[in-house]
Amino acid sequence: MRGPSYLKLYEDGRLRVVRDRLIKQLGDCRFCPRNCGADRLDGEKGFCRTGRYAVVSGGGLHFGEEPPLVGHDGSGTIFFSWCNLGCVYCQNYDISHLGSGRALNAGELAALMLTLQKKGARNINLVTPSHIIAQIIEALIIAVEKGLRLPLVYNTGGYDKVSTLKEVEGVFDIYMPDAKYAERDSA
Repeated sequence: MRGPSYLKLYEDGRLRVVRDRLIKQLGDCRFCPRNCGADRLDGEKGFCRTGRYAVVSGGGLHFGEEPPLVGHDGSGTIFFSWCNLGCVYCQNYDISHLGSGRALNAGELAALMLTLQKKGARNINLVTPSHIIAQIIEALIIAVEKGLRLPLVYNTGGYDKVSTLKEVEGVFDIYMPDAKYAERDSA
């Protein structure tokens, strides 16, 4: 069985290059299609209301996803607070609109990933990652250096920028976008 796709990027040094490029881009944030340009390195918050650090509402073994993701042990789900989409009907309204949770630096986020792995998670399921992709990659490097070997799930609301997805190509093993709208007028 081959390992998670990010390991090759880590081993050849490309993951660090991606991290450095993404962290720099936090100074003029354009990760999502909103292109707000917030200087998140300086604490400014754009539409997603997130500054330099990822805000995490919670993390744990989750059994409410598709059976292949969950298996018998659960998906190691990390719920990120705030959102770049802002749907009024969001099932996670308290997380996405009210920002429940706390800011974690890269080391703390890496520790959460490793804790989920120790608990037997089948994968690391990153819920609403679009607006904190730089912080995820930053934490991922630390987690890999401390033994993370689980596949990554990019569990997105679907409002992603193609150029950002290309920037992190090869990092995630599973992409799981929601289909929010079928008609342009509804969107």
